[in-house]
Amino acid sequence: MDSTKCIGCGICSKVCPGNMVGGKVLLMENRYPQLVDENNFSWKGCWRCEHCLAVCPTGAISIFGIDADDVSPKPSQLIKEDLSKLMKFRRSCRDFKKDEIPSDIIDEMLEVVSHVPTGGNNQGLEFSVVYTKEAMKHIYELYKGNQLSLFDDNNDFSELRIYDAPHLFIAHKALSERFKDGAISEINFATAYFELLANAYGFGTIISTYSAELLSKNKEILKYLKIPENHKIINVVGFGYPKYQYQRGIKKTKIINKIK
Repeated sequence: MDSTKCIGCGICSKVCPGNMVGGKVLLMENRYPQLVDENNFSWKGCWRCEHCLAVCPTGAISIFGIDADDVSPKPSQLIKEDLSKLMKFRRSCRDFKKDEIPSDIIDEMLEVVSHVPTGGNNQGLEFSVVYTKEAMKHIYELYKGNQLSLFDDNNDFSELRIYDAPHLFIAHKALSERFKDGAISEINFATAYFELLANAYGFGTIISTYSAELLSKNKEILKYLKIPENHKIINVVGFGYPKYQYQRGIKKTKIINKIK
């Protein structure tokens, strides 16, 4: 903490989740914040969420070797309009170009999506990401060597439904009995964040729960994707350069129950 920047407002202490649930984590002493035990990662300890660093109005807080200059600045107000347009514009893509997305761009997207919210900031999520067409080809070979179908053999759903996407994103996590529903939500959050982010980069995406079910039944593929057998996968995201560009959004309606 930089005492030359600190104005003693105490906001960092007020937003600390550990403090809010009855812990004594970030305390104000002699006008300055003092972190009691940053290594005590627990419900009433430090959540390692960096809320204190993020909320400090003067950038005085440093934690875990990170200071205000190391993190992303606050987005402009334009994000409201741009994000609204993006959510209305995005479409499922089923026709991909054969070109691979450069690895550094995929790395960049994964660094962003690593900020997806998790319950209690537990950070238990893992991502398995296919970077190359060669790796995708190997997955198909493993699948065809032990082909399964969730439908009757006579229909056309006996193949993985990723539509030859050159890349694959899978969020997965171990499910505990106590926090099972929360873990499932985190997996879905990560999938939604990545899918929307990929569209923001101009890539096409296809979300498939069918593929997730097939892949989860193939131990060879799970091993190749470094997904532990006790981890749950709910959906996968195929992504790549879209073959066709959509020019506008569409109109959708939903039932909205307004409680006033």
